Amino acid sequence: MLKDLEGSEDPTLFNEWANRIAHTAKQICNDPDCKRIKIIETDQGRLNFEIADKEAIDCVIQSIQRHLIIMPGAQQEIFNKLKTEFEIKKTEY
Repeated sequence: MLKDLEGSEDPTLFNEWANRIAHTAKQICNDPDCKRIKIIETDQGRLNFEIADKEAIDCVIQSIQRHLIIMPGAQQEIFNKLKTEFEIKKTEY
């Protein structure tokens, strides 16, 4: 996911926001054991979301929406695109 954006931003800052979003999404979905929403580190040090079902995708989308307003502008752009990708993926379930 977001292959076109890899390397365009500081991976550490992206990872920080990805972790915040995942944490909130897990709370929304009541998934403390990470069975439905996981963060996987790639070989390049980037974090990717691994989502088990349509409801979990909704939780991640809600979490992104909650965090967008407090993100720096560059991160807002990245996570808006990620949110769009999740919305598309949700229709494929």
